[in-house]
Amino acid sequence: MTALMQQYPQLHIDISPIWLRAPDGEMERWAREMFARGLGTRIMFGTDQMLWPETIGMAINTIESADFLSDEQKRDILYNNAARFLRLSEEEIARHHGT
Repeated sequence: MTALMQQYPQLHIDISPIWLRAPDGEMERWAREMFARGLGTRIMFGTDQMLWPETIGMAINTIESADFLSDEQKRDILYNNAARFLRLSEEEIARHHGT
């Protein structure tokens, strides 16, 4: 996957189902590598996983409590990368943030 993302700059990844299923420590290793390779701006958290909707909050909490990610990296994964990918306007982003 990393090689494909490096070769194809339009490729992004949704990590919502992966985050909860990965063995302990594996997501930290993976996320550190992705950010070190400059691919962190193409990691998105999708909430379209409907088989177990109750796990969405659990996965978000896991990302928010990941001490190996900076606050900016967490915001990128949870919102900013998708906003950029979807080409949201400044007005749409402001509305989502309640400003």
